[in-house]
Amino acid sequence: MAEKYDLIGATGCATGIVHTYMAQEALENAAKKMGYTMKVETHGQTGVDDPLTPEEISNAKAGVVASDVDVDADRFAGKKVVQVPVADGIKEPENLINRALADSTPVFKANLAGRAQSAGTAAAASSGTSFWHLIYTSLMNGISHMLPFVVAGGVLMAISMFWGIDSANVKSSQYNAFAAMLNTIGSTSMNLRCPSWAATLPRRLRSAAG
Repeated sequence: MAEKYDLIGATGCATGIVHTYMAQEALENAAKKMGYTMKVETHGQTGVDDPLTPEEISNAKAGVVASDVDVDADRFAGKKVVQVPVADGIKEPENLINRALADSTPVFKANLAGRAQSAGTAAAASSGTSFWHLIYTSLMNGISHMLPFVVAGGVLMAISMFWGIDSANVKSSQYNAFAAMLNTIGSTSMNLRCPSWAATLPRRLRSAAG
């Protein structure tokens, strides 16, 4: 039998390393302090940790989405949900929980119009309007998919320079075949950063529009 939680949540940031887990810890600790049980799903660089089950979502009273990337919030349709940037989950977790449980918080709907309604003043206060909040999260979601190519490419190119700054240049006395191979792979990985970002952006916008 699935454990019942008063609140559910999801966190995520572009890098998926620090803020994702800081927001999770802040929200869960705040909920415990306030006398509630809460489970927060994290969308980090290694994937989704502590995934929420349909039963856990169904049994919860409300939810908090503190994320700069897509966390498939449509799963929370029918629940009162507050949506904010991940930084707000770290800075004001108790306030977010109170807002999520408030009677004035509208029920989340799984489409763009409902998303604007359920995000309400939270998105407006943090990002100007719900439209700009959508653009912001879409861009950050694209960046999170782009980062692995940038990091891997940069590391490989840096390693290739152990044999010399010109180790990939066949005309240089520092040339090394293995270093040149690493440099080529690294450069290719770096060149994939924009295509990966461009491929992710429309997918996120399309899913947000329903």
